[in-house]
Amino acid sequence: MAMNADIRIGTCGYSFPDWKGVVYPPNVRPSLYLVYYARTLGFNAVELDSSFYYMPTIPLIEALLQKTPPGFLFTVKAHRSMTHDVWNAMKPANPGRPAFPELASGLKNAAFLAPAFTEFWEAVIPMADAGRLGTVVLQYPPWFRDTPENRRFLLMTRDLLPRLSLSIEFRDQSWHKEDTLAFLRQEHLGYIAVDEPQLRNLLPLVPAVTSDVAYLRLHGRNPNWFGASKETRYDYLYSKEELEQMLPSIRTMAASAPLMFIMTNNCHRGQAVQNARDLQAMTLFPEQNRPQQ
Repeated sequence: MAMNADIRIGTCGYSFPDWKGVVYPPNVRPSLYLVYYARTLGFNAVELDSSFYYMPTIPLIEALLQKTPPGFLFTVKAHRSMTHDVWNAMKPANPGRPAFPELASGLKNAAFLAPAFTEFWEAVIPMADAGRLGTVVLQYPPWFRDTPENRRFLLMTRDLLPRLSLSIEFRDQSWHKEDTLAFLRQEHLGYIAVDEPQLRNLLPLVPAVTSDVAYLRLHGRNPNWFGASKETRYDYLYSKEELEQMLPSIRTMAASAPLMFIMTNNCHRGQAVQNARDLQAMTLFPEQNRPQQ
C-alpha cells in the first residue's frame, strides 16, 4: 500500500520548561524555541498546544508564521472555551478530583458560546489563508459522550469555524463505533486516531480517516493516566518495537488522505522529540524497517 500522503511529524507543543538543557541548549531563549525547533531540529510541523490554555491572537499567529519557514505547517488546538467549558454548570470537585459538568444542565446555547469561536477564528484564519494551517484540533473531554445533543454541538462548531479544516479527538468509548466515523465523513469533519493507555473508557487506536487530513496523536501508554498530573501522565517513552507496531496503521491512514500529521504528546523531558525522530526514520526510510524477504 503506497503512503502517498505528505506526512508531517512533530510534537504537541514545543515550549516546556523541562525541555531546557534536554531539547534546547540552555543558552537559547524561549522566544527562539520555535525557530530552533524548525531550523535546527528540522521539524516541518508542530501542534500548537498553548492555544488550548490561552486564546490565540493575531499578533501571536503572525509571530509563529515569521519564526518558521514557508513550508512549515501548524495544527492548532482549539481553546478550552470551545471544547471543555461549554456546559452550564459544573459539579463541585471532590478533593483531588477534577470538577465534572452537571450533564443534566446541558450545553450552553450557541449565542453564549459564539464569541469565543469568533475570537479563535479571527486569530487563525490568517494562518489558514497563508496556507500554513494543517487543521484545528478539537479535543473533547471524557464527559463529552455520543448523544444527539453533542452531535448537534459538533455541527454548530463546524458552522462557527467556516473555511477551517477541523479534526476531532474523542475521549469517551461511546464514540468508538463505525457510525461515528460515518457521521464525521458525512459532515466533513476529521477523525483523530489516538495511541493511549488501554484504560477504562479511553479509545483504542483506530486508523480511520474521515476528511482530507489524517491525524495520529501519540499520548504514551502510561497506566497512571486518570488523576495523574500532566507531567506524570505524559511521562512515557515508546520503544522502537512499539512504534514499529504502529506502522501498518500509519500506512493505512497515509493511503487515505493527501496530508497526514503524526504528533507525539509524551512531552515529559523531551521524550516526544526522540519518538518523533524515531518515527521520521521509520516513515522516511521504510525499506530499512521491512522484514527481509
